[in-house]
Amino acid sequence: MAIKLKNLRVNMLSIYIAVCLMFICVFNLLLGDVLHQKVHVAGVKLAQQVYDLKLDMVVNKEVIGALVNAHGFMLEPEGNSTPHYFSALMGEKSDIFNYKNISLRLYHRPYWVVESYIFILFNLVIIGAIMWGYRWWKMLYKRYESNFAQATRASSQRLPNNSRVGSNKSHEEGASSVPKTIKDDEIEKLYYIQQGNYHLFALFYWGYPFPENIDLESHFKLVIAKGFGELPKVSVKLLKSGGLAITLQGIPQAKLDSYTHKLHQVIYQASLFYRQDLSRKNIKLGVCNYRLGADQSVVYQLTKSALEQAKQSPWRHTMRIPFSHTHFEVLKSSSKDLPEYIAKKKFTLFFQPLFDLNTGEMLQHEALIRIRHKSLGLLSARQFIPHLKTDTSIMQLDITVIEHVISILNKEPSQLVVSINLHSQNWVNRRFWKQFAQTISTFKDAQKLQFEISAEDFNQFKAELTPAFEQITAINASIVIDNILTSDEFASLTSFKLLRGLKLGYELMHNIDKHLKQQRTVQDIVAKGEQLNLGVYGVGVETQQELNTLKNLGVRAAQGFYFTEPLQEFTQVTLY
Repeated sequence: MAIKLKNLRVNMLSIYIAVCLMFICVFNLLLGDVLHQKVHVAGVKLAQQVYDLKLDMVVNKEVIGALVNAHGFMLEPEGNSTPHYFSALMGEKSDIFNYKNISLRLYHRPYWVVESYIFILFNLVIIGAIMWGYRWWKMLYKRYESNFAQATRASSQRLPNNSRVGSNKSHEEGASSVPKTIKDDEIEKLYYIQQGNYHLFALFYWGYPFPENIDLESHFKLVIAKGFGELPKVSVKLLKSGGLAITLQGIPQAKLDSYTHKLHQVIYQASLFYRQDLSRKNIKLGVCNYRLGADQSVVYQLTKSALEQAKQSPWRHTMRIPFSHTHFEVLKSSSKDLPEYIAKKKFTLFFQPLFDLNTGEMLQHEALIRIRHKSLGLLSARQFIPHLKTDTSIMQLDITVIEHVISILNKEPSQLVVSINLHSQNWVNRRFWKQFAQTISTFKDAQKLQFEISAEDFNQFKAELTPAFEQITAINASIVIDNILTSDEFASLTSFKLLRGLKLGYELMHNIDKHLKQQRTVQDIVAKGEQLNLGVYGVGVETQQELNTLKNLGVRAAQGFYFTEPLQEFTQVTLY
C-alpha cells in the first residue's frame, strides 16, 4: 500500500508540473500577442500623425525620423547593435503600418526585449504561486499520509486480540494489554475533563443546501472524530433545520481560538466532498465555550447568537462567545449598588447620530447611557435596567440622563435635537413628571429635546399618558414612537402635534434585504407615515444591503453601527 501511495504521489506531481508548464507557455504566448498588438497600435497612430501633419516621406525625412524615434521606432535597422549570434532573437523586426494613403515601413526591437520587465515580473509571480501551491499540496499529502499511518497502526494493534491464535502465554498477554489500553485512555479523558478545560458547542450554517440523498450526520461524525481524535469526547448531531451541532470536550483555554478555526477548516474540507462550489464565506460557525455544569439552554442561546453575528458579517466566518457564570451572578448580586452608580454619576453618555438617507445630513442624536461597573466594565442600558428593582431607581435613571443632556446642551449649544428613550414605567409615573417639570424649568432650549416611547406602551397606556403629554407640550418638546413592528400598531392614529417620527423595530430591520415580508411591512408603515406627514426612521442598520433596501422602501433616515460607533460627541462625565 505504501508503494501505491508513493507512485500516486509521483504521478500527481508529474501532472501538476506538466499543467504548470503548459500554463506558463500559454500565458507567455498570450502576453506576447498583447504586447505585439500594442506595437501595432503605436505604429498605426504614428502613420496617422504623419498623415495629419501632411509630411512628405522624402522632403520631410528628418522630421519623420524624429517622430519615429520619439515613438521607439527606426526608419533603418541598426545592424551592428547586436552580436550576429543573437540577431535572430534580438535583431530589429520590420513592420509596415498603413493609414489611408500613408504607408510606413518601420523597424523596432522585439517586444520581449523592450517589455522584458513585464515578462520577468509576471513569470516570477506565476512561479511563486506554483511553488506555494506545491507546498500546500505537499502539506495536505503529508497530513493524509500521517492519518493513514495512524489508522494502519491502530488496526495492527487490534489484530493480535481479534484474529491471531497463539500460545496460552501470548493470548494472556494480548488479553491483558487491551484492558490496560482502555484504562489509560479513560484516565486520560478523566484528566482532561477534571483539569478545568473547556467544552466547545458549535452550530454550523451552510449558504447552499446539500443533496437530499446524503447521510450528512454519518459523514460529519466520521470527519469530526478523525479530525479531533486527540480530544476525550466529540459528538455530532444534525438539526431539523439542516444545521449541524457539534460538541468538543477537554480543550485548554489557550487553544480555544485555534480549535474554533480548526473546526471551521475541517467542516469546510469535508463539505467540498459534496459541494465543490462552496467557499469559506459560505460556511458560518457560531461557538460557545463553557465549563462542566453550565446551563445548557443558555449555552445554546449564546451559540445561536454567535452564529447570527457570523452570518451578518461578510468577512468573518467564525464567532465565539464565552459562557460566563460570573457575569450574570455579579450583576445580579450588585443590583442594589446600581442606583448608587447612577447617583454618583459613574456612567458615560454617548450620542448615536440619525442620518438622512437622501442628503446624508445628521438630523438628531439619541442619548445612550453606559454604566461603568467596577468589575464588569461598561454595561449598556439593556444589561443593567432589568436589575433596577424599584420605581425610585428607575425614575432616578431617566432624571439623571435628562439632567446630563441639559448640562451638555448648555455647555455645547447645538441645533440638533437630542432624543431620550424613557423607561415605560416613567411614562405613567406622575411623580416622575412632577420631578421632570422641576428639572426642565430653567432650561431655555427644551424644544431641542425629544422623548421616545415604544409603540406597545403608546397603545396600551393612552389614557394614563395624558400628564406626560401635557408636560412635553408645555416645554415645546416632541415625542417619537419607537419599536414599531406593524402598521396596525398606529392604524387608528390621527394628527398628533407632539409626534415627530416613527422608529422601526430592530426585529423588522434585521436582514430586511433578504425577507420580502419585512419589506412589505415597512412599505405599509411608510405609507401610513406619509398620510400623517411623519418620517419613518430605521435603527440598527449594519450592512450596505440593509441601507439600500431601506432607501428604496422610502425610509427617511437611519442610525446604527453601519454609519459609526456610538459617538461620544460632546463630553464625558468625570468618573469618581
